[in-house]
Amino acid sequence: MVEILIHWKICRQLLTVLVAFLVVNVSAIYGNGQKTTVVIFPFKYNCDSNILIRGIEDVMQSELIRSGYFTVTEQERTYEFVREAVLYNFIKIDNVDVEAVLPKANVVDLFAKIDQKIIIQIAEKVKADFAIKGTLNQFGHRFHVDIEVIHVKAKKTLSALVGESESEEKIPELTEQLSDQIVNVCKGVNVQREIGYIQNSYQQGVLTYEEMTDRLKNIASEMPKSLPIHCALFSHYLGRQEMRDSLIEEGEEIIKLFAGDEEGVRYLSSLGIDPFYEMANVYRDTGRLNNAIDVYNRAIMFYPMNHIKYYKELGVLYKIEGKGELAIRAFKQVLRLNQADYETRLNLASIYEINDDLSGAIEQYQLCLKYAKNIDESSRVKALIERLQSKRGVKEK
Repeated sequence: MVEILIHWKICRQLLTVLVAFLVVNVSAIYGNGQKTTVVIFPFKYNCDSNILIRGIEDVMQSELIRSGYFTVTEQERTYEFVREAVLYNFIKIDNVDVEAVLPKANVVDLFAKIDQKIIIQIAEKVKADFAIKGTLNQFGHRFHVDIEVIHVKAKKTLSALVGESESEEKIPELTEQLSDQIVNVCKGVNVQREIGYIQNSYQQGVLTYEEMTDRLKNIASEMPKSLPIHCALFSHYLGRQEMRDSLIEEGEEIIKLFAGDEEGVRYLSSLGIDPFYEMANVYRDTGRLNNAIDVYNRAIMFYPMNHIKYYKELGVLYKIEGKGELAIRAFKQVLRLNQADYETRLNLASIYEINDDLSGAIEQYQLCLKYAKNIDESSRVKALIERLQSKRGVKEK
């Protein structure tokens, strides 16, 4: 009997450790461990009356639950709130039991006209993070599905998804595809929360560097087209010599994914680092100057920030490569944006001197005098001017 009790205690301890392990690891991957809640409102069906279609809401609910990412509000409970909203907003007839005589299809039709504010209020009542509403339209033998994904906390539509099916039988398949898109849209919103949780865990010593790497890469594998997760990995690798190849890989992904849109620009500018500049520096440090030049040229095309810095670096790289004309062009772009840039004028003057354009070089050095910030800079430039004037005098003789 004693032996059985001992075995039981050991098993219980092992079970406790296992549960703790699962809680820690799930929490590290999914933030606080709570799943995202979504409410699916009844779809409006504009189809022939003789068409028998399995409810899109049913298929969608099954798919979203199967994804493992969502819990879905019970449909009966959702419908009760929908009916309340319709009765309150549209039906105000005294002494008539409208609720008893109003068919469900009519309730859904009326609900489709409800203002988004009411939809968000209902979603808040059922404690949903996201709300889904939509319409199924029939055009001959084809079916068209429109879905709206609403972010409840932000009180705005995140995405409008559209799908078409060539037959009634393929509607469930189409619904599965749209459900996958909904998962990706909602994950895209939540990804920053998950990243923040992982980064905080690392900063607090809960995760090692390697564990944080694994967590971030795990999210990246689930969401390969997420700009924030690739930026997080890039920042994570930055400054570690042994992770240079991984940093470059993430930097290239950022370039591929960044579309130059307002939201993307705002996100990159809030990072505290410039991934394009940092990646180009790594390329330069490893002797891959052409790659660094390519990064700057691509960044200039679609990232409206830091152009002065990019052109300055381009000019220096072209100068190292012996591409004088391209270097001059890059430095002139800097001066077009900031004519008082002392260092750029020095670089430009040195290229003119290399090209034996002494007059052009002297002109730039004289402008450097105008923009010099201290006595040392002035003295340096005066010495350079005197040397070139002497050189030009000898040449003219």
